[in-house]
Amino acid sequence: MKLNEMIEAGTITADEAKMGYVGAFTYAEVVSGYTSFYLGAKSVCPTVTMEVTFTGSWYDETAEKEGANKLIENGCVLISQHADSMGAPTACETAGVPDISYNGSTAAACPNTFIVSSRINWAPYFEMAIQNTMDGKAIPTDYVGTIASGSVQLTDLGTAAAAGTQEAIDAATEQFKAGTLHVYDINNFTVNGAKLESYQADVDSDADFQPDHEVITDGYFNESGDGFRSAPYFDVRIDGISLLDEAY
Repeated sequence: MKLNEMIEAGTITADEAKMGYVGAFTYAEVVSGYTSFYLGAKSVCPTVTMEVTFTGSWYDETAEKEGANKLIENGCVLISQHADSMGAPTACETAGVPDISYNGSTAAACPNTFIVSSRINWAPYFEMAIQNTMDGKAIPTDYVGTIASGSVQLTDLGTAAAAGTQEAIDAATEQFKAGTLHVYDINNFTVNGAKLESYQADVDSDADFQPDHEVITDGYFNESGDGFRSAPYFDVRIDGISLLDEAY
């Protein structure tokens, strides 16, 4: 929606709707995160593309800032991240580029560019763990917190958010809760120009790291929330996303 606002204002053209993403590592947790972020943007701004750079560390403020600056220099007009420092948000605030931060609001430090951030609410898990202990039941080792359980949340919106963003978030949230919206709907992305009709993912926790489960079910890549395990296993390179680090 921010990209659309920029297009409508004439700040960028539709073809210039390119996002940047600063990732920590190249494994499924990060791939899953940046792909879902991209697909969310594409659902309302169909011309969007994205570049991703990796730092090789969960917390490296210098590398994350350098990564964000590289993406901005490449023409990325909106930045997000899956890494833990203030490096990328600070670079965005300095450059005046809208930013979506990771697991914590940066509104105070980046008042002009902060849009929103993911937020984890651990309370439902602790309530379950405490209640199970009181009842003499085992605590699940493969627990998944969802939007419906209140575990997956967003922070309050920042001043850089486009008009109507909260209403769109509320509508999507209700669809997720109802099970009518799926992040990896195979009708919404392609891989090398083709629909991903089947995919064997590495789901089992073993030393072989070999594909062992068909994870395309009911028209979508079935991960985490109603999938085969809690830890992410989406590691697919979809069209529209370019990786700047070829070591991936």
